[in-house]
Amino acid sequence: MEYIHYHNEPELRDPVVIAAFGGWNDAADAATTAIKFLIDRWKPIKLAEIDIEDFFVFTETRPTIKYVDGIQRTIVWPSCQFLAYKAPDLSHDIILYLGAEPQLKWKTFSKCFLEVCKKFHASEIILLGALLADVPHSIAVPITGTASTVDMKERLKEMDIHNSRYEGPTGMVGVIQDGFRRVAIPAASIWAAAPHYLAATPNIKVTSALLTYLNTFMSFGLDLSDIQLDAIRFEEQISTLVAKDPEASAYVRKLEEQISEAVHSDDDDDEEEDSFFSADRSTGTGPLPSAESLIQGVEELLRKQRENGEQNKPIDEEDE
Repeated sequence: MEYIHYHNEPELRDPVVIAAFGGWNDAADAATTAIKFLIDRWKPIKLAEIDIEDFFVFTETRPTIKYVDGIQRTIVWPSCQFLAYKAPDLSHDIILYLGAEPQLKWKTFSKCFLEVCKKFHASEIILLGALLADVPHSIAVPITGTASTVDMKERLKEMDIHNSRYEGPTGMVGVIQDGFRRVAIPAASIWAAAPHYLAATPNIKVTSALLTYLNTFMSFGLDLSDIQLDAIRFEEQISTLVAKDPEASAYVRKLEEQISEAVHSDDDDDEEEDSFFSADRSTGTGPLPSAESLIQGVEELLRKQRENGEQNKPIDEEDE
């Protein structure tokens, strides 16, 4: 079976691949939302796609129904798409990848992914990921990374992103990165930590952090002021909700204290590698009080805002 379908085959200049997978590697939809932001900003052309039929369990990753012109309904299937952007202000072009993490035939899928990238002579790949962690929403988003070459590790280190020492289960991000390493194409991943108590909500602050670090890492020169402002508003909204709930306030303060202690401990150890936050690290709140009321409050707030198209409306205005 032919798994890859090519739509356009432009001449690209040493393209850099930027990729994110929905699902396990994409807490709070932060990584895929970053790719969607770049798609919206750059308006890339469709390059290729990997046929989904043999790689997905559709009871796990379901197709959706949407209305066309408010009359006809159509099925929207999951997709695994590559898009190309000719970047006139950069020394290289860009290939963006956006798709859900497949459930089946990971080795075959990763070979297909690599085949597309090699066809267009990809010079390196940066994978974006996000994971749930015991971090409060009120601090700067913790970022960690991994890299397959000394040069990439140095570039990460210059941004104060230390190499993760994580060992354990991995997702498609790890598989793809390893595949590139094996064929000597430089590969790096940038991971952001999302507060576990906001797991079910789109977290624009985490997305903004990923884009900010990617922008610096790749010297894109993107104007991110709008999404950074959205991130500030998002944090303010969550903080307002937290302040209304004593239990949630205590919970967040405890997380802040844990982070502060961990940072001071790392400073004392003077380690070059990150020891507090690692990609794919599981969470465990231990004896901390329940944050269920906060989770429900945040989800309800954001659900209402999505329905009303008022993502950035101050919370206090809803109470008037």
